[in-house]
Order: sequence, then structure tokens, then C-alpha cells
Amino acid sequence: MNRLDQQGDAVDVIIVGGGMVGLALACALRHSGLQIVVIERNEPQVRYSLGRDCRVSAIVHGNAQILEGLGVWKYLQDEAGPIRQMRVWDNQEAGGIRFDCGEIETDALGYLVENSVMQQAMHNAMLESDTIEFCCPAEIDELHWGSDRVSVRLSDGRLLTSPLLVGADGGRSWVREQVGIGVWQRDYQQQGIVATVRPQQPHHGYAFQRFLPTGPLAMLPMSDNLCSIVWSAENSEAERLMAMQDNDFLQALNLTFGPMLGRITEAGERAAFPLRGQLARHLVRERVALIGDAAHCIHPLAGLGVNLGIRDAMVLAQEIVDARRFDEDWGELRVLDRYMKQRLPDVLSIMASMEGFHQLFTATLPGLKELRGLGMRLVGNSGAVKQLLMRNSTGLSLPVPKQIS
Repeated sequence: MNRLDQQGDAVDVIIVGGGMVGLALACALRHSGLQIVVIERNEPQVRYSLGRDCRVSAIVHGNAQILEGLGVWKYLQDEAGPIRQMRVWDNQEAGGIRFDCGEIETDALGYLVENSVMQQAMHNAMLESDTIEFCCPAEIDELHWGSDRVSVRLSDGRLLTSPLLVGADGGRSWVREQVGIGVWQRDYQQQGIVATVRPQQPHHGYAFQRFLPTGPLAMLPMSDNLCSIVWSAENSEAERLMAMQDNDFLQALNLTFGPMLGRITEAGERAAFPLRGQLARHLVRERVALIGDAAHCIHPLAGLGVNLGIRDAMVLAQEIVDARRFDEDWGELRVLDRYMKQRLPDVLSIMASMEGFHQLFTATLPGLKELRGLGMRLVGNSGAVKQLLMRNSTGLSLPVPKQIS
């Protein structure tokens, strides 16, 4: 008899991946009465830049409401830098678009949070529940699908069985690979350079994004008047920037960004990562669901990737809770299909928008610059259309539960 056919510890949901999205799902289920196990291979390695995690996430206002409903926000609100206004412009051309939180009657468009701070806040929320077990470091040695359960053998010999396995293990998802789900992939031939910087003047919660022919440069407000940069550049340019001495990089940053915040006086340690777009060919299979980067990766130019993942977690959690309420098997494909059908419109629309923006601002067709300028002016002066765009991009008008009922 296969060892995996032996009786093990029966739990209700196994989540593979203890990053922000996997932890969001665990937190969403923490009051459901279900037994949840989160399996994470390694403790996250934090790279610091001016004493801050150089990997950050811009949490849109609607997702901040979700985190409040999950009991997470109270642990990170003092560390989150509010984004009250966003200014976008095309290279050094005159004009641009300004998005202000007052236009949608909120106190912020979103909040900038260090990834490690977010994960710690989610851990704190998980500790309030005795139905969630976090296994780290832990690896899966064996995996088996039965007709009604998934069985997982950990490297320490422990056997877990569950009606549902959730892959929240990132863009190179091991779960997705084991299930045999392929991906559509788009290599942007770019790298994203991230670092913490110190501007001369107060940022007042304003975020800036300048679109360059080689990729966008974003300057995002953090607490203590620091900023996080995300500088997306074609591979050759990114390699040149990463090879620079600190003073040379600081000079290049000032020349590229301009004087909006005075001079950037200090830049911390830099890191770079390749930029790819990716979509799993299937978000669900019998007894398996993919969420977050395991399901989809997008260009970071609008900082919406983790927001999509948190919304995945909320919709899947609600479907699991609803299935249990009506005595359904939440690992069955017909239940998981409901999750997929709810999430695909949001995911596909954001992916299409990011691809459209990338093409619009990197193409060099004659007359395109003037067309971009006209389009930005039209959106900036469009009133109700602009408000609708802002409410969608901040997640306020999307049909995603703010807490699990």
C-alpha cells in the first residue's frame, strides 16, 4: 500500500506558501472553525535599504478595508505610508494626470507597506486563532490526489490530508507544476530596480510616476518622509544602473526624476528583479486552487499585483465558507469554478490594462506621443469617468467581500 494512503492528520485546507497572499487566505478563514495548515519552505529573506525592507507593496484603499476586516490592519496602520495623491506624466512633456483621494471622498488612494511588515502583521492576526497552524521551515516530499482528498507528506514524515490544496507559492509555483498546469508568459525584457531613498523636501503623501521610453520610474511615499523607488528599465539599462557606484546612481536618479521633491539626498542598497507577465492556463483543478502569483503575475507599473492576490484570497475564502454552510465539498471542481468565474474578470482586465499601458508608453510610433498627451488630458478632465477609473483601480467598486461572513 502507498504510504500516502495511510491515515494522517485530517485538516480542512492546506495552503502551500506563507507569503502575503497565502497568509491573507489563512486570516480570512481564521474565524470559520476550519482547521488550516500553512506550509512555507523558508523564512523570508529581507533586504534592507536605509533600514527599510526594499520590497514594498502599494495596498489600494479597497484592500486596506479588506485587511481591516481580517484583523490585520491594526498591526500595520502605524507603519503604512498613506498615498493621498498620484501624479503621472509622460517623460518630460508638459502636463500629465493627477489623481487625488478627495475626488473619491477617501482619506487615501492607498498605502505603501513594507512586505516584511505586512507579513508580520498577518502572523500577528493568525496568532489570535487556534485553528491555524503555520509550518516553517517545511517541505513537501510527496503529494497524492485521491477521489475525495489530497494527501501531503512533509519532509519530517508527517502526513496531512485535506479536501483542498491551495497553491499560494509564487510565480514559480511548485503546486502548479505538480498539477500540470501550464502558463501563458510574457517576458518584458525589463528589470525592476527597488531601493529606499531620502528626498530633500516633504513628500506630503504624494506618489509620482514618470513614464520613460525604457520603462516607468515610480517614487512612492513611505513614513518618516522616506520614499521607495521602483525603476523599471530594459535589461541593458537596468544592468548599467545596478553596476553604478552609489553616487553615480544617485545622480542618475536625480536627473531622471527631476526636482519635484527637491534633490534626492540619499539612496540605500538597490535590488533588481526580472519583470514578467504570466497567467496560469487554469486557476483551478479538482481539489486544487491557485491564488496570487501562482495564478497570475503582472507588470508592477501600477503596483496592483499583491492587491489581486488578496482579492483572490477573499473570494476563495468566501466560497469555502459558503460551501461548508450548505454541506458542499469545497474541494470539488464545481465549487472551485465559482471562485474562478468571479476572479477572472478582475484579473484579465488588470492584466490587459497593464499590457496596454506598457505598449502605449514604450512604443515609438509617429504621433503616439501627441496621442498620449491628448489621452492624459482627456482623462484628467473627464470628471465622472476619472472617478469611475479611480474607484475601480482602488478596489472600492469591485464585488469582493471586505470580510468573510
